[in-house]
Amino acid sequence: MNAKIDTIAESGLLSGRVALVTGAGAGIGRGIAQALAAAGAHVAVTGRRLGTCDETLALVAAEGGSAIALEADVSDRAAVDRAIEAVVKRWGRLDIVVQNANAGADSSHPIALEEITEADWMRQARVAWDGNFHCAQAALPHLKASGKGRFIVLGSAFGLHGAAMNPIYSALKGGDRGFVKSLAREWGPHGITVNAIEPAAMTEAAQVFFEQNLALRDMFIRMFPLGRMGEPRNDIGRAVVALCSDMMGYVSGQNLPVDGGLYTAL
Repeated sequence: MNAKIDTIAESGLLSGRVALVTGAGAGIGRGIAQALAAAGAHVAVTGRRLGTCDETLALVAAEGGSAIALEADVSDRAAVDRAIEAVVKRWGRLDIVVQNANAGADSSHPIALEEITEADWMRQARVAWDGNFHCAQAALPHLKASGKGRFIVLGSAFGLHGAAMNPIYSALKGGDRGFVKSLAREWGPHGITVNAIEPAAMTEAAQVFFEQNLALRDMFIRMFPLGRMGEPRNDIGRAVVALCSDMMGYVSGQNLPVDGGLYTAL
């Protein structure tokens, strides 16, 4: 799913900066990578399998952006180190990290607490919590050197309001909030901002689900004050661009819903 692209809003905001986006083979990660590249950043996109990023690279190239793909499982610290080393070797710096990788289908699969095994828990935690830790620790020296370092975690409204039949993902996403706030306090003296966003977007996976459940789609869409779900590149990606730009350089330690007004009470 590719919405019509208008590059006026973000053009040049991140000119010369270098970004790493994890889990960028599809969906929100892909949209963020496109928007960062359109704003002038050089972008490295990662996936657990290198081939998953081919379409992302093609879309970035079609907009005239600059991107490379790297294979990296964020639950593996050595893989994260290799990816960051490759980025710095290619462009000489790293200014922005967007930790978007999640446990894929596991994170949206309904499961009651009594049915959860320790393996279920650890499989998601290794990507969500270990991934945050690995990316943050490995990137820190480079974000310090940048002088305008940006670290962004992709959270979820599940971490704000909870979700029946999905206690693992809700707990992990709730943990993102404390992680972001703690790093914002610790890293602020180095000029690094740390934030999270909680997006609501019509990804490829969501579109397939709703095509099979049209009544549910219509009911869900009516819940949005703006009357639609977000588009990964133009809506979610641009929010990330704004947080990474000088325009929002004084915003840190925040969890920002990017959801068309859906969760106004949170």
